[in-house]
Amino acid sequence: MRDHVDAHAARQALLAVEAARAAARSRPAAPGWFAPARGLLFAAGFGLLTGPWAQQVPVMAAGIVALVAFLAVHAAVISRGGVVTLPGGPLPRRLANQLAPAAAYGLGWLAAVPFGQGAGAACAAVLGGAALWAVTARDGHDH
Repeated sequence: MRDHVDAHAARQALLAVEAARAAARSRPAAPGWFAPARGLLFAAGFGLLTGPWAQQVPVMAAGIVALVAFLAVHAAVISRGGVVTLPGGPLPRRLANQLAPAAAYGLGWLAAVPFGQGAGAACAAVLGGAALWAVTARDGHDH
C-alpha cells in the first residue's frame, strides 16, 4: 500500500513541476512598441557609430546612448513575466530571425562601394534596423 501512495505522490509532484515550468515560460505578449523601438534604436546606434561622422564626440556619445537604450529595451522585454527564456519555435525559424537582420545590415554596406562610408553606414543601419523590426514584429511573442 505504501508503494502505491508514494507512486501517486511522485506522479502528482511531476505534474506540479510541469505546470510550474509551463507557467514560468508563459509570458505576456511583447508590448506594441517593442519591435519599432528595437529597429529604430539599432539603426540609430549603428548608423551613428559606423559612419565617418562617428569621430565627433557628440555623435559617438549619441550612438552609445542609442545602443545602451537598445540593450535596456531588450532586457526589459525579454524578462517580462519575471522569467528570462530563450526564444521558442523550430531551429530554422530562430536562425532566420537572427540571420535576417545581420544579412540585411551586411547588404547595406554594399552602398559604400560606389557612394562611400557614410552611405554604407546609413544603408546598413536602415536595412538592419528594418529587418530587426520586421522579425521582432512577426515573432513578438517569442522575445
